[in-house]
Amino acid sequence: MNPPKVTAIITVYNEQQWIRCAVDSLLNQSLRDIEVLVLDDGSDDDTPAILDSIDDDRLQVVRCGRLGRAAALARAVELATGRYIANLDADDVAYPDRLRDQAAFLDANPDHAWIGGGEEREDTQRDEHYVRLYPESDADVRRMSAKCIPYCHSAVTFRKSLLDQGLNYDPDQPFLIDFEFFLRVAARHKVANLPHAVVKRRAHAKSYFQRSFTYGQQNRELSRLCRIARRQFNLPVWMEAYPLARTVYPMIPAAIKTPIRRALGLDEGGES
Repeated sequence: MNPPKVTAIITVYNEQQWIRCAVDSLLNQSLRDIEVLVLDDGSDDDTPAILDSIDDDRLQVVRCGRLGRAAALARAVELATGRYIANLDADDVAYPDRLRDQAAFLDANPDHAWIGGGEEREDTQRDEHYVRLYPESDADVRRMSAKCIPYCHSAVTFRKSLLDQGLNYDPDQPFLIDFEFFLRVAARHKVANLPHAVVKRRAHAKSYFQRSFTYGQQNRELSRLCRIARRQFNLPVWMEAYPLARTVYPMIPAAIKTPIRRALGLDEGGES
């Protein structure tokens, strides 16, 4: 059989509440030439039974011991057979034309290795529901990376050929796994975002990112990676102010953090 055009990957650990919606959103894509690869990272809730109940030849479920998020993502990329690889977090939903639109972009732009898109964000922690779009052009994506993560990880599709260049998620990266990977990809290739939302992203207290790491840990690592981005992409020195602002931000009263965050463009779009 010919390999599919796109392999959509989901790494999952105990997401019985959301996993069916995530998988269904991929199997119901307008682009039919796809593979959906779910790597079950040692779930011990009803996630395995839910996956077993889905009858579709395009769905491949791989079960393994507890690898951890980074190693599971790296393994999923290695197992994918599609020309392009699209990540979707297990608690998110892909819009019906997401894979069609992103595959078409990569087909038409062979100098780009990575394409993201906007997100409809349902944030139960901050009681917010809105659509967030990201910068579209390679230059603007790079510029934003000194402030914050310039894409939504659940909306990212990239070329499988990156693996031949030794580019994959780092299994030893503890968190902000996708941003660290992005910086290595963008060091060699152009990157972009589509001008519209392609996923619904759920931000909640039980998400992997929120339950695994403290706010201080997240902020310190994000500041470090933003500084790397500023230097790697030869951005103006004054943009070092953005990582510095992240150091001060936790000291600000909670009631005024949201308007400050939005005014400075310091929202994070990465792991959920």
